[in-house]
Amino acid sequence: MAALEGKVAFVTGAGSGIGRACAVRLAQEGADVGVSDIDLAGAEETAGLVQGAGRKAHVTQCNVASQKQVEESIAATVEALGRLDLCVANAGIARAGTVLELPLKEWQDQLDVNLTGVFLTVQAAARRMVEQGDGGRIVCMASLAAENTGPLSWGYAATKAGVRMMVRGWAGELGPLGITVNAIGPGLIETPLARPLGGDAGSKVRERAVRGIPLRRIGQPEDVAGMVAFLCGPDASYVTGSYLLVDGGLRDAASGWSPDDPNDPRVAEFARYLQDAGTRNEKLQPLIDER
Repeated sequence: MAALEGKVAFVTGAGSGIGRACAVRLAQEGADVGVSDIDLAGAEETAGLVQGAGRKAHVTQCNVASQKQVEESIAATVEALGRLDLCVANAGIARAGTVLELPLKEWQDQLDVNLTGVFLTVQAAARRMVEQGDGGRIVCMASLAAENTGPLSWGYAATKAGVRMMVRGWAGELGPLGITVNAIGPGLIETPLARPLGGDAGSKVRERAVRGIPLRRIGQPEDVAGMVAFLCGPDASYVTGSYLLVDGGLRDAASGWSPDDPNDPRVAEFARYLQDAGTRNEKLQPLIDER
């Protein structure tokens, strides 16, 4: 029997990247999956992959910064799939900027999605698990940025460090109720969010990024999903309050290059990736603004 047979999972930010990989991996391990994302089309694509793995999927469109949307999404998942055993609070955004230039709204959006959104998701999921009375597993997506930061990325890093600390507190509160809570710290992973830092295959940005990672490759979403599956499975029954890196050794590697060196040939590539990321942000921003 599959390790998660009979379990029901709820995954936020499941429309692409790490969230999608987590939803699919949990399905492969036997779980039915509530697939949630602010991007409805992406969530529906992921649901198709879950169903392709032979499991049930239920799609909800959800802005995790909205308490109403989070609670309704989890309630709809429970109604459709029968219960809730596993929760992956994965949804997140990144807004880069210096302390002199970052607009207040972009700072606030990161707090609302990356920090408050994780809190709201965990609160709603944990309440369901407590009602059921037979425990549960919660995994929150932090980041290597929870302990490593630098220019431009400090705002994102602050939210991820907050997630890491919340998880430690929640583990103490929910442990006596049979619920484990853990955080994962992905390094540089092949996702739309990380593309400005990791570049595309064959690019100069990618070449430099890979040289800075001891395992000499960009991580794949499936690398993170494997750790999520472990934390949701029977072998992690005595693991809680932990922060587990999935970074290829990047934490202890040399620091990377600075994108503001005009003589570096990677600058143009980096600017293009940022422009693409800006286009994606503009598409999703109206949905993020709906609290």
